[in-house]
Amino acid sequence: MEIKLPFMPFKFDSPEGPMEITVRPLPFSGETDKEQQFGAAATFLQPGSRALERIKLSAKAPSHRGVMLALTTGFKVNAAAHGTDSPEYRVLTALCTAKGVVDVHD
Repeated sequence: MEIKLPFMPFKFDSPEGPMEITVRPLPFSGETDKEQQFGAAATFLQPGSRALERIKLSAKAPSHRGVMLALTTGFKVNAAAHGTDSPEYRVLTALCTAKGVVDVHD
């Protein structure tokens, strides 16, 4: 499924709790990375042990602005790549059906 968010920052409710889409620098993955990359993730808003946990999204770019643009114009989400009992599946499914999220191919 390819979706786009109506605005950033985007907050939504999931079965795992309240979440927000954030953009962060990605760690360098070895000597092939010469430039910083940025990526998007759904992050938990509640305090506690899950506060630092992130569900990675496919939106990636060489700049923060590039990821923000991808989030608001269209990026792929594949909840089916995760087991139906996993937090990733529940969060991604909730994101795809959240109020204001648009299916790009609809």
